[in-house]
Amino acid sequence: MDDYIKRRIKENLKISIRKFFKNQKVKNYQVLDDIFPKERRIRSLIGGLETSLGTSFWEPLAKTLAEINGFKIIQDKILVPTEFPPALQNELDKLVYERENKPNNRRVSTKECIERLRNAAAKTNSQDIAAYMYKSPPTGTGVDIHLSKDGIEYLFDIKTAQPNLAGFQTFNKQMLQWYAYRLAKNTNARLEARIAIPFNPFTKSWYEIQKGKLSSSPLDISQDIWVENEFWDFCSGSENTFEQLKAIFVELGQENFAAEFSDIFYQD
Repeated sequence: MDDYIKRRIKENLKISIRKFFKNQKVKNYQVLDDIFPKERRIRSLIGGLETSLGTSFWEPLAKTLAEINGFKIIQDKILVPTEFPPALQNELDKLVYERENKPNNRRVSTKECIERLRNAAAKTNSQDIAAYMYKSPPTGTGVDIHLSKDGIEYLFDIKTAQPNLAGFQTFNKQMLQWYAYRLAKNTNARLEARIAIPFNPFTKSWYEIQKGKLSSSPLDISQDIWVENEFWDFCSGSENTFEQLKAIFVELGQENFAAEFSDIFYQD
């Protein structure tokens, strides 16, 4: 990562943080406000900023690095037929159930899911597909980062670093919907979808810490999740990309960038 890119990322991070804190106020009352007013305010503000960075910083950053690395950024949404093919809907519902409940203790691989959905989509007459009207996907099921390179489409959503078990079930359904939506329009599409965890908050391997949840989750860990450098190195085409990103955060800390917002955190 050259110096120009680092400066650009650093400036975008500053812009993202400033935009979040512009006219930011803690509006909801909590009983702990009466005991820890400053601390509760700080927690609320930092929690909101962490959430905001997902769409205001991490996602644009991933697209920037990917574009520099030769990926095409697909801006168009993956649309859904207004009359969803019944065979495909049935197969989608079956896969969600099988992955969540693991009948006969069998975990359905992502590769098998894609092929079953592809076969179900192929049962719909191509003329019928061409005649369909399409609409935006339901709220919360769209693709945040859609890339293409060498004939393969890559679909990503950046999620919190510490999801709960219910979150893993949501991820499973979301990715299966992505495959189904895309294959409904193009049964020949070559697709890879993953949930991206932007950084590992633990001192040990993220996978090791989360192994209890992962073993109970419906996900195919070898295909469905990338954590930290697995994701960032893919986007950038370089190694140890996250360490370079972390260095930018450290640099801002050393420059005391936080002082710019002291009035927001420590209001009387």
